[in-house]
Amino acid sequence: MTTLEKLYNGNINPCESESLLNNPEYQKLITLTSQAQEKLVAMLTEEQRKLFDNYVMNSEELSVIINEEIFKEGYRMATQILIECI
Repeated sequence: MTTLEKLYNGNINPCESESLLNNPEYQKLITLTSQAQEKLVAMLTEEQRKLFDNYVMNSEELSVIINEEIFKEGYRMATQILIECI
């Protein structure tokens, strides 16, 4: 199966990079962020927790949009480089 076929069939997910998942610095920051979030949420009132949950959800959606645009721009740039090499 070609790389394009693997991507189309869902066998490749650029967002789940093995190098990222195996990066110790990434893993450390994920753990620290999770611990800080748990402590912060425990101190919030119900109203504050709802506001914080909304903030987190919007931040995650923003990250998805930004990462998608970065991925598309990288793909465009790589394609342009290949075209220029011909």
